Amino acid sequence: MATRAVVSGVVAMAAVALVAQPQARAEQAAPLTVPSVKSWTPGGTGFTLGVHARVLYAGDGLRDAAVDLADGLRAVTGNDVVAQSGSSGGPGDVVLRNGPVVGAPNAPESYRIAVGDTLDLQGSDTAGTFYATRSALQMLRRNTTIPGGTVTDWPDYRERSLMLDVGREFMPVDMLRDQIRRMAQLKLNLLHLHFSDTFGFRLESVSHPEITAPEHYSKQDMHDLIEYAARYQVEIVPEVDFPGHMNGILAAHPELKLRSAAGVVSDSAIDISNPRSYDLMRDILEEFLPQFPGRYWHLGADEFLLQGTRVVSMDEYPQLGEYARATYGPQAQPVDAYLGLINWGAEIVRAHGKRPRIWNDGLHTGEGTITPDRDIVIDFWSRAGIPQLPLPFFGNARTASDLIATGHQVKNAAFTPTYYVTGRPATIGNIPAPLAYELWDPTLFVDGTRLAPDQNASNLGSGLHVWCDDPTAQTPARIAASITMPLRVMAQKTWGPAKPVTYLEFAALADAVAEPV
Repeated sequence: MATRAVVSGVVAMAAVALVAQPQARAEQAAPLTVPSVKSWTPGGTGFTLGVHARVLYAGDGLRDAAVDLADGLRAVTGNDVVAQSGSSGGPGDVVLRNGPVVGAPNAPESYRIAVGDTLDLQGSDTAGTFYATRSALQMLRRNTTIPGGTVTDWPDYRERSLMLDVGREFMPVDMLRDQIRRMAQLKLNLLHLHFSDTFGFRLESVSHPEITAPEHYSKQDMHDLIEYAARYQVEIVPEVDFPGHMNGILAAHPELKLRSAAGVVSDSAIDISNPRSYDLMRDILEEFLPQFPGRYWHLGADEFLLQGTRVVSMDEYPQLGEYARATYGPQAQPVDAYLGLINWGAEIVRAHGKRPRIWNDGLHTGEGTITPDRDIVIDFWSRAGIPQLPLPFFGNARTASDLIATGHQVKNAAFTPTYYVTGRPATIGNIPAPLAYELWDPTLFVDGTRLAPDQNASNLGSGLHVWCDDPTAQTPARIAASITMPLRVMAQKTWGPAKPVTYLEFAALADAVAEPV
């Protein structure tokens, strides 16, 4: 407790020091934002927000961004700011437009802010222009005058995410909306919702109403949330976990639970040797895939045979080997039943115009005759896989480098430090935000290996993964408060540069500008 108090005091002093820095320093350095900007060229006339300023938008597609910026500027400055259609402003006005961003590496989501009599915000696409408004709001939040110059900015990684485990702990829609607005302020672009796990299936099902948990999201809830997220340039990635972590579904279908040769029944794993299991899984996919308009569907595929802390051998389930040989040929191994399921699900996802994703821990070196389809994105969190050793740092799961070499794109979802777990033993992996800031970046994977630059081109990015192993440990409000700094650190690490200032300076600046208004 004493250490936390000291750190808090130092952060507070750093905040005061940052706010009190002489104007001369601000004129020489890049404007301060979270995440920090890539390029700043000082020079020319500075900008002062008009007392009666306009936010002009060139095209209806930018109207929402202009309205949000005007609302934010009114809230943080007290100036009378309105949003209007138009492409030419006067002194003290802000102009939003889309167009090529000179100096950026032809990257989506890039933007330029030209600081002069007017503040000119131009994005390579609508997302880029929106992110320009977030940077402008952060700059003007601290001072309504910005020194003259040009910001050019773009992300290091395509995916900058937050995952919430709503399958174990239901999180109200209002909390999800709050996190979307927080993500937008930090230029995070993917909200991964883990809808199904130990304590419930959280989506309203028409085809199988018996699996819907008492606390769940209605069809209308999801429709509205998807639209809300899109306004803030956040894409929702849905996950319904197969063939493990299916407690919330299998409670209504005990006849489909996987049973060992010794008669031990799994509450979490579905029997993938039973054709009726595929009927149920297909029904779920076919019902919910059309509901989500984003690019991805996450099939889960993690910890299929995990019982407690023990990874059970497939040899305990002879029906899996029998099914694999009957379906894929006499040379098939028991694990091929699992690998074939992944490709089976991926084909359904693909038929709906989306790209499949899975977790990596079930893909083991040298096992199986079936190769997972190359277009499947692998969220890499663990090297586990050896029976009796479910630790994420060791094991025989294929490495990130190996998966990339065989054609997959990966996302760095390292157990440490990208996980925040609310309770139970896995909380040991909750690395303090200062350590993550100082010691980690998205090229460093959970087993200590680091991708080379050419390999990292296949690394989509990273983010914060919130797991509610014990749903009684923290309330949703407490979770939201606890992830404040980890989320900011992940935003900085995935947008880049990875560590522009000391952690104390970063934390103080983030406290001043990083929360939505």
